Amino acid sequence: MNFFDRKNIFWAIGGVLCAVIFIAIGWFLGHQEANYNPYQALKGYESSRHGFLVKSSEISIQMAQRAIEALKRRDVKEAVEDCKTAIDIFPIDAKPYILLTKLYLMTGQERKMFDTLTLAGRSYPDFDNIVSVIDDENLDKIPLDRPSDNIYFAAFPENKKMAISFMFDDGEANVYRALPTFEKYGFRATIPIVAGFAAENSNDPFWGSWAEWKDAADRGFEIANHSMYHRDSAHLHGSDFDVAIDQAQELIEKNTGHKVVTYVFPHDSYTPEAVSRALRAHQAVRTPEFLSNFYNRTVEIVIGGPHVSVKTAERLLDIGIKRRLWLIAKCHGVTDKVSMRSFKSITPAFLEEYLAYIHSKSDDVWVDTFSNIFGYMARRAQSTIEVKGSGENFIDFVLHNDKSQGKLFMPLTVVIKSPEGSNVKTARSADGQSVKAWPCGTEKLCVDVVSFDTNIHVQWESHK
Repeated sequence: MNFFDRKNIFWAIGGVLCAVIFIAIGWFLGHQEANYNPYQALKGYESSRHGFLVKSSEISIQMAQRAIEALKRRDVKEAVEDCKTAIDIFPIDAKPYILLTKLYLMTGQERKMFDTLTLAGRSYPDFDNIVSVIDDENLDKIPLDRPSDNIYFAAFPENKKMAISFMFDDGEANVYRALPTFEKYGFRATIPIVAGFAAENSNDPFWGSWAEWKDAADRGFEIANHSMYHRDSAHLHGSDFDVAIDQAQELIEKNTGHKVVTYVFPHDSYTPEAVSRALRAHQAVRTPEFLSNFYNRTVEIVIGGPHVSVKTAERLLDIGIKRRLWLIAKCHGVTDKVSMRSFKSITPAFLEEYLAYIHSKSDDVWVDTFSNIFGYMARRAQSTIEVKGSGENFIDFVLHNDKSQGKLFMPLTVVIKSPEGSNVKTARSADGQSVKAWPCGTEKLCVDVVSFDTNIHVQWESHK
C-alpha cells in the first residue's frame, strides 16, 4: 500500500491538526488557570451577602485545591500563595490553614507556622484540626538555639521552659467572676479593659465595673489599657490618640489606683503612629514587632470559641514547653452563654480544666501577667554579664544594665555551666548576703540575682 495516496495524506493531516488543536486548548486552559484572578471572580456578587459568602467559599476551596496541585509539582511558592489567597477570601475554611501549617512545619519555618496559628485564631476555622497536624517528629527536627557561653541568662525565671500570659480583652464582667479560678492555682492574668465601657455599678449585665477592676488590681491582676471606645487605631490620627490612649489610661489609673503599663490595640490593628503614641505613656504594647525585640519566641494565639477544645489548648502548652515559647493566650469572656457580643469565649469548666493542666506542669511553666513577663524579658534583653574571675569550681560575675541600677523588681536567673553532678557549695553577693543557687540540670547551676552592679561569687563541688 502506498503511504502517500490521497486517503493516507488526508488522515495524516487530520491527525496533525487534532494534535495541534489539543495542544492549543491545553495551553489556553493552562494559561487561563495561571492568570486566574480569584478576586475578579467575586465581582458582581457583592450585592448579595448570601451569594458573596457562597462564591467566596467556592473560590477558597478551588484555591486550596490549586495549592495541593502545586505541591504535587513541588512548587512550594505557588502553594503558599494559593493558601494565603484562600484564607484571605474565606477565612473560615480550615483546609488552607492546615496546608500552610504542615508545609511550614515540614520545611522548618517555625515562625511562619506559629503566625498561621495566630491568623487562624482571628476567625472561626476548625482550630482543633489545624493544631492536630503539628507532630513532635517534625517539630523536633527544627533546631533550637542553645547558648554557647559558659554563663548566660535563663530564658525564664528559675530556668523554666516556657511562660504563658492570659489576656482577657475588653473587660467583661464574667472575667471578674472567673478570677478565683486563677487564684486557686496561684496564677494571675491581665485584663485589658475598654475604659469608656467600664460600668459605674457592679450589676451591669455585660461590662465589669470600676469597683471590680480596682479589686482585681488590688489582688495582683493586671488591668491594661484597651483604648477608650474600642475604635480601630488604624483609622486614628493625631489628636484622636489623646482620647483613645492617653485619656483612657488616665481614667483607668484614677479608678483602680494602679499604674497602667500595657496598651492593647483594639482588633490587634495599628499603625506606626499608633504604636509610637502608645509607647509614650506605656512600657509595652501587645504587637509581635515590638515584643520580638525582647524575646523572639513570643507567640499570640486566641484561646476560645467552638473549635478550640481543652485538649488542643493543652497541646499548645506542650508545644510551648518543647519550643521555649512565651505564649500569649488571647481570650475574651468566661461564660457558658453563647453571645454575639463576646468573641470566642471560653467556659468556666474549660478554664478550670486548662489551669489544672498548666498547674500540673508548674516545674516547666511560668504563669504571670503580661507586664510581669514583659518586665523580665526587657531586663534580660537589656542586661549584660561581666565575668570577673573563674576557675574549675568557681565563678565571680556582675550584672550590668544601662537603664536600671540597684534592686530588680524580680530576680534574673543566670545559668552557669558546671561539671556533671555539681552541687552549690557557696553562693553570695559582695556584701556577704546569701544568694539563691541550685543545680538545674546535669551540667548546670542556676543563680537568682536580685541586684545590678554587685559581685556574685558562686562555688561548687562535684561528686563525680
